[in-house]
Amino acid sequence: MANWDYFVNSRVQIAGWFGLLGAILVGAGEFILQYSANADYAHGYDYFAQVSKFRITLGHFLSILAAPLYVAGYWHLSKRIDPRGGKIGRMFFIVGTYAFIVGAAWMGQRAFLALTVHEIASGTDLQNLLTRFSALNEPLVNVLRIAMVLVSLLWVFQILRGRSDYPIWMVLFSPALLLGGIIWLYIGAPKLGGLLIPNAMNVAHIIVFSLSLLTGKHSVLQQ
Repeated sequence: MANWDYFVNSRVQIAGWFGLLGAILVGAGEFILQYSANADYAHGYDYFAQVSKFRITLGHFLSILAAPLYVAGYWHLSKRIDPRGGKIGRMFFIVGTYAFIVGAAWMGQRAFLALTVHEIASGTDLQNLLTRFSALNEPLVNVLRIAMVLVSLLWVFQILRGRSDYPIWMVLFSPALLLGGIIWLYIGAPKLGGLLIPNAMNVAHIIVFSLSLLTGKHSVLQQ
């Protein structure tokens, strides 16, 4: 039984490393694609005009190709949040995985918005097309945000009632709370927050996966 427990623990930890790698690579891709100094991310897409087409292409492929690694990461988190394999863990995994599939679809459209902004900046009248692209794209990120709130409620609920594999202080590091902190930082300190807001969701998950791995060594063996 000890060998089987070690095997299970190893799989969970390896999946966490894949999740962390995915968060880093997707975050790098989003940053490459979307970061622009002095950008106003809250109003429109004008900042894309300052991003080179090479960066748009590189960031697009890097973020999309790395996004499936989040599935492994959420499997890891589901095993940590509900080590007994109950309904909470399954729900956590389903909602989290669904969120990042939708998120990947949202991310995949950013390059098209960016290239449309480039054409508008060169004098081509494509504002109506940009508006239509935006109407199809932006609702997807709102689905991702709502799903993160649901995942975070499960996170807090399971940790506070002592049914997770995490120490109690991990309740402070839910994805939604970390994301809110990054948004607050952007509002309060735009220069500093502007470095994080283009890939805020991934920065939040880099923290989540890192802390999960740091607190997870031999955790399944202790059940």
